[in-house]
Amino acid sequence: MKEEIVKSYSGENLYAFLLDTVETYDTDKFTILVERLNKKVTIFVFHQFDSRLIDVEDVKIEKDLDETVYTFLKNKYDIKKTKKTPIFKKFDIMMRISQNIILLRDKEETRGGEYLELLHAIFQNYSDKIWFFRRDGIQLSAMLMEYLDNFRIKIRSYNSEKNLLSSVMRVLGYEISKLRNKTKEKPTKDS
Repeated sequence: MKEEIVKSYSGENLYAFLLDTVETYDTDKFTILVERLNKKVTIFVFHQFDSRLIDVEDVKIEKDLDETVYTFLKNKYDIKKTKKTPIFKKFDIMMRISQNIILLRDKEETRGGEYLELLHAIFQNYSDKIWFFRRDGIQLSAMLMEYLDNFRIKIRSYNSEKNLLSSVMRVLGYEISKLRNKTKEKPTKDS
């Protein structure tokens, strides 16, 4: 699905990230998001305070990931120190820089990690960005439904991978359209 999203919306400054393939780092000036792809990484450099994307570069991993990221930032931005962030901070960074958060519940499993991610996003005040997709037949507890309803989480169900992809693409299409309209509506001197 990630590849299809990126392919369909190329040229829209849309990036799709999976929590499992991303590492994040803090510096004194920037927030860094690194997406691992085999023996190379894509390094996304964001302004630390307003989350503006400043730079995107593909870099080959030399020795290990941390050293590769540090060397890149030192050479390009004269960064003296980087700090890899723990999972909570990584998730916070991803939510902050994202326009939309898509959480999937595809199988009945007892671990429930996506529920923890969902609640973490809600308690960090990102409920307006969340789209929660669940496969038909997956039961949600009454308590979880209370949270979803109370925090106005957008819920969609799907019955196949094709149906899921179609739904996600439709949602993203509308969200991109809203963002385009926002950038067109620049205030005038009289407003």
